[in-house]
Amino acid sequence: MLLIDASVYIFRAFHALPSSIKGHDGQPLNALHGYADCLLQLLADDAASRSAVACFDESLTSSFRNALYSDYKATRSTRCPDSGMSRSKPGAGSSHGLEPGLRGR
Repeated sequence: MLLIDASVYIFRAFHALPSSIKGHDGQPLNALHGYADCLLQLLADDAASRSAVACFDESLTSSFRNALYSDYKATRSTRCPDSGMSRSKPGAGSSHGLEPGLRGR
């Protein structure tokens, strides 16, 4: 099983891929596209892991590091990389065997 800090990969994709990646409605999908590609690549690279858990930070704009050092990432834009994540359909990953939710054994 892979435990994935999804926020890191979403931010990376948002800033690395061009905002010209858009859906049919014109909304940018660069973060969603990049995150999905990365997640599928992680699963392909680790064939033994048949499942993944994606975790999101409570806040994408602050962390314990901000409390320790007030200038932590102070020059970064506060622009949040929505880029389709909030509009994605629940279960969109089911065609790849990815299902949302919290499960325990």
